Amino acid sequence: MYPFGCYIIGIERRKMGYRSEVVLYVGPEVMPQFMVTMAKCPATRAMCFADHERMVKDYQGEKGSFLFKWGWLKWYDSYPEVQAIMDFMDWCDGEDLPTGKKDAEGKEITTYAAEFYRFIRIGEEMDDNEQRGDAMWGDICVSRSIEF
Repeated sequence: MYPFGCYIIGIERRKMGYRSEVVLYVGPEVMPQFMVTMAKCPATRAMCFADHERMVKDYQGEKGSFLFKWGWLKWYDSYPEVQAIMDFMDWCDGEDLPTGKKDAEGKEITTYAAEFYRFIRIGEEMDDNEQRGDAMWGDICVSRSIEF
């Protein structure tokens, strides 16, 4: 067992079950908290940096950002590596980040951390889609079409 209750369980060992396609974009503004998540849970670190289908550093020219894509992934919140990512997104959804600027009254201007990550999960069922975060709205999205 690893610290914080995380176990390293290779994705390849979880063969049966419901699968999802998952994309996670992490901007440089929230990267320090993301790295805390990686340090706390080795299973999450392995999932992100070893078990991905695709990883893009400096996505869309945004220095210090990462985009991770997993295809055919079992995304269950009972898995410690998944729960760690969900905890990171919860942190982003509830946190304000300083911008380094002040308003006319001299108060610190903040922005929502949720503006700096994007998460999309598409499950096996047609109506099983999940989207979180506000970054890269026009670039990272669900697209549906009929092909023949």
